[in-house]
Amino acid sequence: MHPQKQKPSRQPVPLRIIPFYTGLQSLEALRRHPASLRLLWLEILLNGDFPWDDHRHHSEVEAAYQKAALWYTHYKTMIDGLVGRPPFEEKTGKIDEREIRKFQEAVNFVSD
Repeated sequence: MHPQKQKPSRQPVPLRIIPFYTGLQSLEALRRHPASLRLLWLEILLNGDFPWDDHRHHSEVEAAYQKAALWYTHYKTMIDGLVGRPPFEEKTGKIDEREIRKFQEAVNFVSD
């Protein structure tokens, strides 16, 4: 009998920003809290290790992903320098400048 090869278990990649602000530890928990979904674009933008493509079929994840791509386009050099996430596709459009403070706070949090 040959010993079976076991597939290495893939550890789930943790959320980085959402738990700090909300205490929620998973994307599934976040999706059940609509108020917390307002932070999802920041998590997507600044956490390139999470497998976002596996969850883009959810409309709220896709909407947050598109918003994150827009912010990435506007702040690509800074995000690449501080966070080092894999690049997004380029997206044109205007960002909501009322969210700049929230963006800056999240960037400071993950770059420490």
